[in-house]
Amino acid sequence: MKESSSSGQRKGRNRNYSNQNRNRNRRHVKQKVPRRAKKKSLLNRILEFFGIGKKKKKKPIAKKNARNKNLQQNRAAKKKSTRQHKPPESIPITSGRLYVGNLPYKTTDEDLEELFSECGEVMSAQVVRHRRNNRSKGYAFVEMVNAETAQNAAKKMHERIYLERKLIVNGAKSARRDED
Repeated sequence: MKESSSSGQRKGRNRNYSNQNRNRNRRHVKQKVPRRAKKKSLLNRILEFFGIGKKKKKKPIAKKNARNKNLQQNRAAKKKSTRQHKPPESIPITSGRLYVGNLPYKTTDEDLEELFSECGEVMSAQVVRHRRNNRSKGYAFVEMVNAETAQNAAKKMHERIYLERKLIVNGAKSARRDED
């Protein structure tokens, strides 16, 4: 007599791993692993040394998948193209707060305040730093007394070379954050 199962499954088969699901399931995807070159015997090496043995020519491996070929071409094109930098967005100066970019990483708050004091009275100068390691991020905010002195400072300091770098001076996008 045949034994029938109550679940309706056939013996030796699991409904979770049918042929349809096999393609979707990562466990069943075969990965290509490069094979080691076959080792030559001592006799072959001796014959090859004297020029008697046969040297096998390696055939170039043809790519089966056109998609892989396109991906390789795209990667090669990206490597060849040079990265083009956009100039920073120029923001009108409506308050006394200025953004100073492309700062040397050595710059301190005091150095920045000294630099901008040539243009007028500086209320504060803060170099933006990482929270964890306290290193400079390369930009800062300078707060001048009023909008007129800030505009004069921006005209004077924009593209000025400071420690072998051209400074970028624009209006700050937002007002100062409240510190709690």
